Amino acid sequence: MDRVTFTICCVLLLSSQAVGIAPIGPASSNLDQGQFAIGMECVKGDFKANFENSTFTYSGLGTIRLSGKIPTETDLNGYLGKLSYGITDRCLVFARIGQAEIYSEKDFTWGLGTKITVRESESLDFGLTAQINFLTYEETGYVPGWDYYEEHLDFYVAQVAIGPVYKRGSFRLYGGPFVVWANGDGDITGRSISGGTPVDMKASYDIKKDIEAGGYIGMSLEFAKNLDVLAEYQFARDWNMFGASLSFKF
Repeated sequence: MDRVTFTICCVLLLSSQAVGIAPIGPASSNLDQGQFAIGMECVKGDFKANFENSTFTYSGLGTIRLSGKIPTETDLNGYLGKLSYGITDRCLVFARIGQAEIYSEKDFTWGLGTKITVRESESLDFGLTAQINFLTYEETGYVPGWDYYEEHLDFYVAQVAIGPVYKRGSFRLYGGPFVVWANGDGDITGRSISGGTPVDMKASYDIKKDIEAGGYIGMSLEFAKNLDVLAEYQFARDWNMFGASLSFKF
């Protein structure tokens, strides 16, 4: 049974997942009513989460339930397209679609969000941003001692951020606090070889990141008419991300 439990832990650790995350950007809206913006975003970083409620059923061996949390850490790259629309002069909504890449595996991700200008002045705005990104992940992999394993995961990560936006000409400097949390569930099927005998396995698990507070800082520059470039860093105890974007308003 110890050998089986060790193999279970190997499967979970090798199934560490990428999350569809993205830059927060200035917390306030930068679009007029009826105005659109289209752009590209990229993100690189790492985060920590936990496997929970893991259940493994083996043919001829019964069911094993792992109590407690199994930590996992993931490095990732994300590449997304983004479309934004100004509902009013002080509120915009946006949608994203793209891919998250981990260990050369590319997974589909998409998201939605909004930005609201709470207070504005000539040189300093204050706003709120909320965004949620979803990931659908499928993988066929190999673990030593196994013929194969196949995995499916549905996952989301949500962020809410507030903060000031300092404005000087075409330059913007922004930052502030944010909170982030994540949740998902997955299924694994596979077949191991034990003493020359194949053993089929089915498993289910949750992967969670409890709510965590962090900070972000970034800057943007309109280097051509209606064309903005942005760079940003997000940080927390178990969250470390760098993002960049290019967007065009029309």
